[in-house]
Amino acid sequence: MGGTGVIDRFLEVFTRYIDSGFGLLSGEVAFIATTLIVIDVTLAALFWSWG
Repeated sequence: MGGTGVIDRFLEVFTRYIDSGFGLLSGEVAFIATTLIVIDVTLAALFWSWG
């Protein structure tokens, strides 16, 4: 991977995708979605740092 631009681009697209429809969720669904987002971003950061 070529620097941190890849991560910035990923987070920009991911945030735009989440903001487009997931803002309508509430309660437990929002909690699960937030948890999955945190896990996804954490795994992406780990794989990026190892690669």
